[in-house]
Amino acid sequence: MKKSRNRIVLFNIASTIILQGLAFISGPIFSGSLGPHNYGIVSVYATWVQIASTVYSLQASGTIANARVSYPEDQQEKFQSSIFGLSTLSYLIFSGITLLAVLVLRRWFGVGLAMTGCVLAQGWGFYMVNGMNAKFTYEFKADKNFILSVTTSALTIGLSIVLIRSMPKDVNYWGRILGQAGVYVVIGLILFIYMMSRGRTFYDKGYWMFALPIAVPTIFHSLALIVLNQSDRVMLQSMVENSAAGIYSLAFTFGGVLSTIYRALNNSWVPFYYDYTKKGEIEEMKVHAKNYMELFTILSMGVILLAREVFHIYANVKFWSGTDLIPLFSIGNYFIFLYSFPVNYEFYHKNTKIIAIGTTGAAVFNIVLNYFLIGIWGIYGAVIATAAAHGLQFIFHFACVGRIKGDVFPFRLRDFMPGFVAVCLTCVFYWLTRDYWLVRWGVGGILGIYLLTKMYKRREIF
Repeated sequence: MKKSRNRIVLFNIASTIILQGLAFISGPIFSGSLGPHNYGIVSVYATWVQIASTVYSLQASGTIANARVSYPEDQQEKFQSSIFGLSTLSYLIFSGITLLAVLVLRRWFGVGLAMTGCVLAQGWGFYMVNGMNAKFTYEFKADKNFILSVTTSALTIGLSIVLIRSMPKDVNYWGRILGQAGVYVVIGLILFIYMMSRGRTFYDKGYWMFALPIAVPTIFHSLALIVLNQSDRVMLQSMVENSAAGIYSLAFTFGGVLSTIYRALNNSWVPFYYDYTKKGEIEEMKVHAKNYMELFTILSMGVILLAREVFHIYANVKFWSGTDLIPLFSIGNYFIFLYSFPVNYEFYHKNTKIIAIGTTGAAVFNIVLNYFLIGIWGIYGAVIATAAAHGLQFIFHFACVGRIKGDVFPFRLRDFMPGFVAVCLTCVFYWLTRDYWLVRWGVGGILGIYLLTKMYKRREIF
């Protein structure tokens, strides 16, 4: 088990490092080539892709983890091909309705048919890639996840760069849009054919009836999460300007390294968490959870301490005004990490309605807070509003898990507080030493040595 866990975590971390390396290399190219205005357009386009992918697919792939608990191994690929069939059928129906609506309404609202088509096409491919990521995650096939993620990212970046450089500067945002959409459609088709050939089941009433009650509430959860994460840039674009949305987006992307690390670690953690919970090995699970919390806390502190200088290498000077947003993004990302513990518990018990309610409430709270804080503090107000909304999510879900019938939620508030306080104090330390890079990097180095020593002694990453 220890060797298997370390192997999976290492593959996920390697994938994260490579993906972030690609993003680090390509980020300055995209931001410099597109400029703040066109970069803002691409960022808002990405928001619509996520919305289409979330709603039109019915989020059926989100039930793969539950099926691992409810169905025997010989039915897994039949179930998986069936829910991909369900999602694709739903996606085609909704896409057809959307395109007809655009054809009718574009004269009045100026909605572009070409842009809509790219959104819909990329959204389906995006869903297929994420669905296969979920399949490989819960089957402990981190090596296949690694190949799929790195290949997709490398191809989208490469094709986008070629297309951007071949287009006039005023419309070169189409290079990034077509570069992503083309790759996701091709890979999505390959994955769909692969799953149909493996499972040989497009429709199964039993599987669809199992998936829908769990999946449908997660549509609202995922959609609200998109609104929560993306409404900032949309409102900045509307209330300030495209340049503000572009600066915010690049800082968000860079600060998102912490979110990416979280997803890599969470993808490693959750399958083992489910396995420990299913077997009733709660005390063993809590030992590894403590190590997991310590690992992510120190990584969060490191990102805050080192980010300023790295961002100045990463970003064009036009975007440097977003540098000091990164510590605030880190607090929001740490709240996401904290709320994953009660949410994973809720997912395990199929209480997706609670998850949807919590995320929807946080999204509404974020929009309202954005309206007031952007008017006062501009970009900083948007970041503060999002961090506060993620904090509200954690509080809500922590309060709700105590009401779930069955197992007792194994964590207490005191388990989460030391890490949160450490991250907040690191943000204060950043502001006090923001002009003294050697001090911050020295403290970051000490933390890194401490973490590596702890992992070496226990012979486990967590």
